[in-house]
Amino acid sequence: MPQTTIDSAATADQVRGAITRGLRKPRRVRVLPLLMGATLLFYALFYIWPVLTVAIRSFNETGKLSLGNFSFGNYTDLFQDDFLLGIEMRTIRLALLSTLITVLLAFPTAFILSRLNRKVGNILLLMVLVPFWISIVVRLFSVSSIVSPSGPIAWAMRSLGMDPPDMLYTEFSTLIGTVMYLLPYMIMVLYSGMAGIDGNLLLASKTMGASPWKTFTTVYLPSIKSSLISGTLLIFILGLGFFLVPAVLGGPDQQTIAVFIQQQIDIYKWGAASAMGVLLLVVTLVCYAGVLRLSGTSALTGVGGAQAKGVSNQLPFKWTPLTIACAVLAAVVVAILLIPVLFIFPLSVGETGTVVFPPRGFTLHWYAEVFTSGTWTGPLLKSLIVALGTAVLSVTVAIIASLFVARTTSTFMKVLVSGLCFAPLITPGILLAIGMFDVQLRFGLANTTIGLILAHTVVASPFAFAVISTAMASQDPSLEQAAWTMGASRFKSFTSVLLRGMMPAIIAGFGIAFATSWDEVVLALFLQSGPDKTLPVTIYKYMESGIVPSVPAVSALLVLVIVFVVLIPRVLRRRNRTEAA
Repeated sequence: MPQTTIDSAATADQVRGAITRGLRKPRRVRVLPLLMGATLLFYALFYIWPVLTVAIRSFNETGKLSLGNFSFGNYTDLFQDDFLLGIEMRTIRLALLSTLITVLLAFPTAFILSRLNRKVGNILLLMVLVPFWISIVVRLFSVSSIVSPSGPIAWAMRSLGMDPPDMLYTEFSTLIGTVMYLLPYMIMVLYSGMAGIDGNLLLASKTMGASPWKTFTTVYLPSIKSSLISGTLLIFILGLGFFLVPAVLGGPDQQTIAVFIQQQIDIYKWGAASAMGVLLLVVTLVCYAGVLRLSGTSALTGVGGAQAKGVSNQLPFKWTPLTIACAVLAAVVVAILLIPVLFIFPLSVGETGTVVFPPRGFTLHWYAEVFTSGTWTGPLLKSLIVALGTAVLSVTVAIIASLFVARTTSTFMKVLVSGLCFAPLITPGILLAIGMFDVQLRFGLANTTIGLILAHTVVASPFAFAVISTAMASQDPSLEQAAWTMGASRFKSFTSVLLRGMMPAIIAGFGIAFATSWDEVVLALFLQSGPDKTLPVTIYKYMESGIVPSVPAVSALLVLVIVFVVLIPRVLRRRNRTEAA
């Protein structure tokens, strides 16, 4: 055999061997297990331990963190004490009423959204989503101003010679605030299901002679049943454990479980508060189990995805009595969501030293005070630092957990890590707050910026994990393998290939975590007892003690920031499409 042939054969064998070695899975590096271990330790310290401390205290009549004096006395009182039974029944009634009203308003709104053409539907969808991104404290301040004795409703009634009823600190105002908070959640859950309905099924039903009502009950409704039931359970869960609305808009006679827990902690009655918190957690878990059974996925991270071809908004839209009624209700919903946002602006420009309606005079003095007074610059800077720290840590935790879930071959570990990452979403915020307060006191982290960042990461990282894990699961592993073949290290291929391909999801996760921390009040309220408070807590404290004109001014600025962040990218994308055309 000629020498050149032998050299060629040897070279081909070497190339094939190199390719085989490159495509072969690299040696296992222990960095990922170590990082995942640190992540599990984080959840153990700042999620599992706080929940366990609350559970242990609930079995001690004096509320001590001890198993020595084990007793069911606190739980017995929950079902025997008339006062506690009244609080429980009031909470359930409020959750049921708000859920019913929310579903009745969200259903026609989501239907109209799914049937309108894309351009009009996107505008209406934006009107629903913009208020959703605005701080709940800001919206609650506006609602309290609207229904107050000096608000526009009372002013209009007095102008007409009528005596306005008491609306603030009643079940009525609490119900309005709760429905306003829950509506965007329910609309988006229903919209995702309705937009995925295959129009051919509806056309086939009509072709077979079915009436519109028959088509609705036998084809349309079954197609969105999973979204409807899961979304209903979701908002019922949120309504049960919600703290801010009853705390701000409810009166002494409208005390709910979450408000009761906060009041008991203030007077150091940990036993009753812990038992009530555990009861709330058990009810939440039961409802969430129902969500999983019905939908097979987490309602909190997106229930009722597209169930068919997703051509609902491509069907011919006809104005009928039914669609007109749906459009009217949709307009009511948009008004419920937008009026509290818009009402802030006239309140922020009055010249008087108190907030009155209608505003007297015009001044921008209160806006200047927001940027010059330490009352607002300190909390603004604190919120910014905490939100940035939370976003960075949340994305880091989400990337590690997502990478581990994607690469581990153990089904048990996949379920364990995913479940642990999502668990804070179904834990009542007030229960997590009192448990976190207990744990951080022991670590010396209470009333510190680092402690608040760690606490906020627990509640913000699930959203980042939902986005990043989905993106990582869709990544093509052969791209990394190709990088290994070219001689890139494992770290280099991870950063230059995998992370670069996931950058949009990472940015989205960062933004969601930032917004979650920025708007969080309950944890910050328990963990920050000194003068160094976050911006939402500062606004909340003013709502408790008395509103000053700078409150609507800072609220208006927060609204403008959200509108700017939401609208500018849309305008830029539209301009780019226009230039490309």
